Amino acid sequence: MTIIEYKGKKIVFISDTHGNHSNLDIPKADFLIHCGDACTDGDINQLSNFLDWFEKQEIKYKLFIPGNHDLIFDLDPDLGKSMVPLNILYLEDSYTVIEGIAFYIIPARPWLQAYPTEKRKIDFLITHGPAYGVLDLNLGCKELKKFIRKEQPAYHIFGHIHELGGKRKKIGKSEFVNVSVCL
Repeated sequence: MTIIEYKGKKIVFISDTHGNHSNLDIPKADFLIHCGDACTDGDINQLSNFLDWFEKQEIKYKLFIPGNHDLIFDLDPDLGKSMVPLNILYLEDSYTVIEGIAFYIIPARPWLQAYPTEKRKIDFLITHGPAYGVLDLNLGCKELKKFIRKEQPAYHIFGHIHELGGKRKKIGKSEFVNVSVCL
């Protein structure tokens, strides 16, 4: 679990819980963001259990981004989206500003095919997978690396690479943070 204080807000990030979310003790915060892989193998009951747990967290803003193991969002996107409770923001290919903090969420699970071309101020770029060459064991996305180099978000938050969970690296204006907890 990674906690970042930003613009007076406390943001808790997690990823790669793979069905073990109930083992986490989530602290009080303004935001709780899960960067994907709530499931181990795409089991719909496991996803439902996770979403029930996530919904009950007493945090004002809860954001969920699916990972490559959250298969229902790829196999039947409408069903996946319909499972997400109303008090959880499901974001994919989305730019949103909440309480003055700009979040940009792009799939990259694990590879981005093409990145958005419009220039936007980004505080937190959130993906499931990492950019190539940064905390990625050389398994990251080259297109994502280009996008980050161009946009220079304050933070790139991701998971997917369990072995490097909790690691951070600053490159230029951007801080890269792997928030995988893989319990």
